[in-house]
Amino acid sequence: MAKFKVLKNFRDIHTNEIHKENTEIEMTVKRAKEVEKNLDGSFLERIEEEKEPEGAE
Repeated sequence: MAKFKVLKNFRDIHTNEIHKENTEIEMTVKRAKEVEKNLDGSFLERIEEEKEPEGAE
C-alpha cells in the first residue's frame, strides 16, 4: 500500500467512501492509477515515505 494526498474531493466507486481534500489515504498504486484513469491526475498526489537510516531508533 502507498500513501496519497487527496487534492480534490472525490467518491471512491468501489467503497462509496468520500475522500476529502487535504487528507491522506492509503491505497495500492494499481488502484490509484485506476482513479487517475477514471477522473484525472489532479485528484491524488503520492506521498513518498521517508526511510529511516540503518540503526536509527
